[in-house]
Amino acid sequence: MIYNSITELIGNTPLLKINSAIHGLENFEVYAKLEYYNPFGSVKDRVAWSMLKPVLKDLIKSKKTVVEASSGNTAKALSILCSLYGLDFKTVTNRIKIPEIRMNLQLLGSQIEELPGLSDCPDPNDPNDFTTVAANLAKSNPDKYHYTDQYFNKQNFLAHFENTGPEILADLKKVDYFFSFLGTCGSSVGAGQYLKEQSQTKVIGVVASSGHHVPGGRNMSELWEVGLFKEIFFEDLAEGTTQDAIEGMLILNRKCGVLGGPTSGLNYQAMINYLKPFNDSAKEKRTAVFIVCDRVESYMSYIKKHKPEIFQKQISSRQAVENYAEIELIKTQKIDAASLYKKLNDCNIVDIRGNFAYSIAHIPGSVNILDELFSQIIEQGDSFSKDKELVIVCSEGKISPKYVAFLTNQGYTAFSLEDGFKTWKKLGLEVRKSI
Repeated sequence: MIYNSITELIGNTPLLKINSAIHGLENFEVYAKLEYYNPFGSVKDRVAWSMLKPVLKDLIKSKKTVVEASSGNTAKALSILCSLYGLDFKTVTNRIKIPEIRMNLQLLGSQIEELPGLSDCPDPNDPNDFTTVAANLAKSNPDKYHYTDQYFNKQNFLAHFENTGPEILADLKKVDYFFSFLGTCGSSVGAGQYLKEQSQTKVIGVVASSGHHVPGGRNMSELWEVGLFKEIFFEDLAEGTTQDAIEGMLILNRKCGVLGGPTSGLNYQAMINYLKPFNDSAKEKRTAVFIVCDRVESYMSYIKKHKPEIFQKQISSRQAVENYAEIELIKTQKIDAASLYKKLNDCNIVDIRGNFAYSIAHIPGSVNILDELFSQIIEQGDSFSKDKELVIVCSEGKISPKYVAFLTNQGYTAFSLEDGFKTWKKLGLEVRKSI
């Protein structure tokens, strides 16, 4: 089949029936909507094209730079689409936690502005929040920038209400349950609204448990900050952990041949856990659909961080940073900012914050190693001298204890900077800049 434009391949993704021997729900038929079949690899292809298409002629004429607040798939799709039509694209974010995502955007020519904000969620009341910065950039330079605004743009909703939902129902005629991970909430609300109206479908929003991070979505404590989210819309919310996401992903990858990523894995696993109590009470078979959001290949470093044994032939004699329990973290040694300042020349200091935050201000003599990379380095063996004390610095002192626990177990004299760099800065202690 011949197509004249790559945009003609957006949408009309296949629906795959999952074998009941795999999901174990005898009274349910389970289907995966394979959104990674979109040409740029994710469900966000629909949203990006839906937001860009109505204004494309004006943008080409004015040569404005397209701006979005995105940490991944929306930015990737917009970057490709803008490039196709000779437009520049810029993403503003503080959420790029996975190296492969940043590398993808750089490969595609995106301009990336990474902010040092502490929050991972959009907060319109925070002048340093990435959605606010993106919106203000376009507002203060209306002749130069166009802000697509995926968090509030109605085209996000319409992309799924007018296309994804109807596609599902055209294949199945009736859908009893629809499961979708909540990011911007466009797919869950858009497709969900159509399915509700046409099939009385129960729409279940999938979220990560508080304190857990699954790429591309929100956890329970973050949802109130997403513009399209209205709790009353959903029949219920189903949550799961980082490990649920990876385990569900592995089932899809290995048993179904579905190469979905961690977000898809959480959609699947949360759905199975949610439906189990209803399985035996079903009088007739019911139908459940979940979204496979994107492909697994972009998340290798995330998977390795949270389940390193996948990539190691022998793990029994080796430890991982992520394996330390909360009780062990409480016992880790801490050093306050004033005490550290007095002994700057007598210890090695590793700052695991993001590159941008480090470049703005950091402790004199410290070295910057992003936390994901730092994990890989220290898990490989002794990488630092044990003759000097080692101090780990993060933003608020909440992440560094797990590294200190690991290093202490490896024979280092290690400390976590108490309350993190924010306290150092608050006390007005000496800092260095890299920009």
